[in-house]
Amino acid sequence: MDFDAFAAEVASIREARAARGRAEPAFESLIASDDDLARIEAALRTTLPEQYKRFLRVFGGGGFVYLDLVPPISPDGRQAGLIELNSGPDSKPGFVAIAPCGGGDYWGFVTVDGVCEERVTVYSFVDGDFTFEADDFLTFASWWGLHGGRDYL
Repeated sequence: MDFDAFAAEVASIREARAARGRAEPAFESLIASDDDLARIEAALRTTLPEQYKRFLRVFGGGGFVYLDLVPPISPDGRQAGLIELNSGPDSKPGFVAIAPCGGGDYWGFVTVDGVCEERVTVYSFVDGDFTFEADDFLTFASWWGLHGGRDYL
């Protein structure tokens, strides 16, 4: 998905919700700086997808309507950021977890030779399996974040 199309979709959803008198969707907006992203990539020894980095610079991590994205940097020292989550005892080598999806499973990126794939994958904690979820981060964020996995709001 193109970033401008995604940003327009965010604006459209905000406008539609406002027109119906619904509260502004939850955008926690834990924004990442270029320095934050460089520190995360160095610590994880991987290159994150460009779409995902741009999203973190513009919209940030944390709550994103229906999706809870791991914050790029821990906002308070208690909640794990990307570094803590992906370098701790429960981390999965070759996988960068970006959002919990229940039951200990995570959405994220498979890494190959220190580079994250563009597509979003689900890692199953119970089975240890990886399952394809979306071609790219913005498609994933649109479907699960803006639409809650359904075609309407």
